[in-house]
Amino acid sequence: GRSRMPDVEGLIARHAPWAGRDHQWRLTPFEQFMWLDDRADYPLVFEVVLRFAGRIDPLAMTDAWRFALARHPLLRATIADNAGGPTWIAPARGWRGLDVVDAASSTSSDLAPFDLERESGLRGVLRETADGHDLALHFHHACCDGHGARMFLQDLVLAYVVLRGASDDDDPFFRCDAALLDDRSDHAVAGGRKVPLWRRFWHPLRFALLRPAPATSDLPAATTTRPRTPAGAALGQRTHTFSADEVAGMDAIQQRYASTRNDIAIAMLFDVLADWQRRHGRPERSRLRVAVPTDLRGRADERMPAANRYTYIFLGRALSECHGWESLLTGLQRDFQQRRQEGRGGQFLDILRRAAPHRALMRWFLRRRSCFSTAVITNLSDPSWRLRKRLPVDADGLMWLDGARCLDIEIRTPPPRPGTRWGIGIFEYAGRMTISFRYDSSAISSAAADEIMARYVNLWRSLLATAERPRAPAVEPTVAFSQTS
Repeated sequence: GRSRMPDVEGLIARHAPWAGRDHQWRLTPFEQFMWLDDRADYPLVFEVVLRFAGRIDPLAMTDAWRFALARHPLLRATIADNAGGPTWIAPARGWRGLDVVDAASSTSSDLAPFDLERESGLRGVLRETADGHDLALHFHHACCDGHGARMFLQDLVLAYVVLRGASDDDDPFFRCDAALLDDRSDHAVAGGRKVPLWRRFWHPLRFALLRPAPATSDLPAATTTRPRTPAGAALGQRTHTFSADEVAGMDAIQQRYASTRNDIAIAMLFDVLADWQRRHGRPERSRLRVAVPTDLRGRADERMPAANRYTYIFLGRALSECHGWESLLTGLQRDFQQRRQEGRGGQFLDILRRAAPHRALMRWFLRRRSCFSTAVITNLSDPSWRLRKRLPVDADGLMWLDGARCLDIEIRTPPPRPGTRWGIGIFEYAGRMTISFRYDSSAISSAAADEIMARYVNLWRSLLATAERPRAPAVEPTVAFSQTS
């Protein structure tokens, strides 16, 4: 039977006692970088959508939303640009609520920008559908990263089943402590072996000198320079999902190549980028650079509320070095591990720390349409993996929330910045693997996006087929995409 249903204020008092006080935190250099690099036509916003078959109780979900916001102060904070520097202001009251709308309400495919000086960096919408409900969460990247969004999602879902009286445990929540937000700019965990001083200066200089070429545009020059309105209209998306059956052999493939899924995904991206650049006339000496977001969390951070605890590691190759993903794999894997051990991600954060006091110069520099990386790739794994220890999961690997079956979790990764025209995201749910391709539609046509996505997907399809048919010839299947332009 159902347990006694608690009230939300009692849950907050027990599990988020800090929520009753106003809090302030100075923006970290990384948060300031994400705030300054935001712009209306390339909003630094990402989306997580849970699609349910079966009814979600709007009142219980609204209370669960309030509980989750109480646990994660940066997601209910705004920025005050005062004399001491930009500061998060997280008030004890006046939080943004969850919007509840019916199926007839209008919707937009664009991810609307946030004005963090006027509003907090999280929006949520519970929308009725023909099957049940969709729950859409929009996060501004200055507030948290993908791991932080996963922590918020965990609290939201677990609070819902508790408030519905559908949990066998009245305390299923993962531990959390807002005091740990004081340490969110500490990146000592990024370090590894000691690096000579000259190399710490040489790496940033080499980064600046070996500038990458942006992904070549296939559109007329006039199109690439025209501002796009409304907000978000310069962004396009393609997605493809591999079934659980198709992905079933992935572990064996990783063992065969002695590589992670992330290593393989990066090598394939270089392969597709190189093919595109060559076919569009780039010289062999031109360079490619891929930015790889890298988590900095250690065991001490497991109880930190939603925040940004990551950095970027950059991998580069000359076009002349790129001849098939398998030939690239070992070298890229070695370079990535070496950069992690040398704390290259920490060096990137150190550069931001030194630049942070010079905010006007930093803003001017970021507004230039420079290419810092040709593409970015993000592997978010399965956002529900910890929830599976707390919630019922059926034979198809789908989670249940008190009679509502979570059919899918969809993610739209943040858009590329100007000059970085390609972004690949990889995530999993219920054994399935989804690839998302975000692109700058002011430089890449819809037809080109189909072509790029088909090539990347077909590299994966050919590889996954080898788990069952090692000598089967590669097949060029017809690939179907969902489109957002």
